[in-house]
Amino acid sequence: MNEPKTKYKRVDNLVHGEVKEIKLIGEDEKDKNYFVFWLNHNNESRSTRVSHKELFDWFKIDQVEFDKKFMKLSDLEEQLAG
Repeated sequence: MNEPKTKYKRVDNLVHGEVKEIKLIGEDEKDKNYFVFWLNHNNESRSTRVSHKELFDWFKIDQVEFDKKFMKLSDLEEQLAG
């Protein structure tokens, strides 16, 4: 049987492991950075705080993937409250 191939993305050496899947991108309103919640190649949950440039450079994502995974802080707070 053919198993689906996992698309790995290599990120900065300070980030632990290779990215298997980005789960959520959230904003940090204080300093205009992002929090990225992701699974590494061992299915371990990780989070990383990055700038806009680091997000696109390290995680090798495009605008379409960003738009799918991005959630504003206000939207996240509404989901948690309701």
